[in-house]
Amino acid sequence: MKLKMFFTAFLLCLFVLSGCQSSKVQEVQKPIDVSLPNDISNFVNEKDFEKIDWSRTSTKFNTGEGSDMVGNKNKLGIIGPELKPNEVQKWLWHFWGADKGEFTVVGYNKDTSKISPFLSDGAWSRNGIGGGKVNGADASMPSNVVLPEAGKWALLVYIDGKLFDTLVIDVKDE
Repeated sequence: MKLKMFFTAFLLCLFVLSGCQSSKVQEVQKPIDVSLPNDISNFVNEKDFEKIDWSRTSTKFNTGEGSDMVGNKNKLGIIGPELKPNEVQKWLWHFWGADKGEFTVVGYNKDTSKISPFLSDGAWSRNGIGGGKVNGADASMPSNVVLPEAGKWALLVYIDGKLFDTLVIDVKDE
C-alpha cells in the first residue's frame, strides 16, 4: 500500500513538473543599423559591429612589467589618459599576439551609431605596429587619438585587415 501511494505521488510530481515552463524570456538582440563611411577600408564589415560585446568594458591591468594599462589583458592594452570629447590625447598601444602590420582603428558610438576615425589626423589606418617587446607586449605603437562626442564607444582594432580586438570605453563629458 505504501509503495502504491509513493508511486502515485511520484507520478503526480512528474506530471506537475512536466507542465512547468520557464518564464524567463531570452533577450533578443536587435540588429544595428550601421552606415559605413565611403572612405573607410573595405575590410571593415558591418557584421563586426553586430558582434560588439558592450558588457566587455576595458579594464585596468598590470603587465607584470611595472606598467598599468587599460584594455583587454594579454590582447590589447593602452597607456594614456582618459579621453574627453574633442580633446587630442597621446596613447601608447600594446599588442599581444601581433608583432607587425598595418593598424586600423574604427570608433563606433553605441548611442548615436556614429562611426568615426579614431586617429587624430582623421585617418583610419597607419603602418607601423612593431617596436619590439615593450611592457611585456609583442609590439607597441604610439598615436594621437580623439573622439568627437561623449558616450560608450567601441574601438574596433584591425591588424593587416583582420579584426584583432575591440575595446569598449566610456568617454565622459568634461
